Amino acid sequence: MPAPRTLDPNASRAAAFGAELRRRRTEAQLTQDELGLRAGYSGSQVGAVEVGKRSPTPEFIGGCEKALGPGIREFWASLSGHRDKAPRWFTPWMTEEEQASAIITWEPLVVPGLLQTESYARALLKAERRYGEEEIQALVEARLARQQILTRTKPPRYLVLLDEGSLSRPIGGAEVMAEQLRRLLEATRAPHVTIQIVPLGANPGLSGAIVVAHAANAQRHTVYLETAAEPVVTSAPETVATVTVKLDAIRAGAYPLNASIEFIGKVLERWTSGPN
Repeated sequence: MPAPRTLDPNASRAAAFGAELRRRRTEAQLTQDELGLRAGYSGSQVGAVEVGKRSPTPEFIGGCEKALGPGIREFWASLSGHRDKAPRWFTPWMTEEEQASAIITWEPLVVPGLLQTESYARALLKAERRYGEEEIQALVEARLARQQILTRTKPPRYLVLLDEGSLSRPIGGAEVMAEQLRRLLEATRAPHVTIQIVPLGANPGLSGAIVVAHAANAQRHTVYLETAAEPVVTSAPETVATVTVKLDAIRAGAYPLNASIEFIGKVLERWTSGPN
């Protein structure tokens, strides 16, 4: 029998749950098939959750709790704290984000959430004029918690295509913008993060932000699209194909990485050189 696959509980939320499930199953002296039988699932489904390939559903968690005893549901909830603070419609996307091996983002207006500073995120949410202070605080905490995927042991490759105008848009004032641009420059030092600035002008992405999450097994790609109402999250092949063509066209017109870093630095100088 091959040795159990080594797990990194810090790799993702699903991996943390999988490691805990394996620990509890081993302590109960059950095989994956035996646990699956008691929980109402196959042994292969149990195995997929244990190695972090599949996030547990509420039904799966309930079945495992019946088989292994209480505590599993609470453990999953403890990993989900920041999700409770995020809008309900955003939860499915957070799952895709956490399980992705690569993420490509196009942002025509603002810095994407995974790279926002606390002050910048707070200023954006205040500008929407529909949240109270407590709601803003909860949403900021949720946004910052999402950023942990970029600092985990095995982070996704992250490509950001960012419209030039977003660097000059005064969100929160000069100090906030300077801090935010420093954050972008800091992010580019990580080998898995690439930021490319898209110069002002017409391009296929002016209708809104686009994000594509590529699953680790390369069998599923999920798209997040900004709309006038609630954003859309879909894995429909035709949508993924259309969006991929758009992103390729946008990137073709972007500055290379080094030129983008230089450009961000020049805009930062403008934010720090005088009144804005």
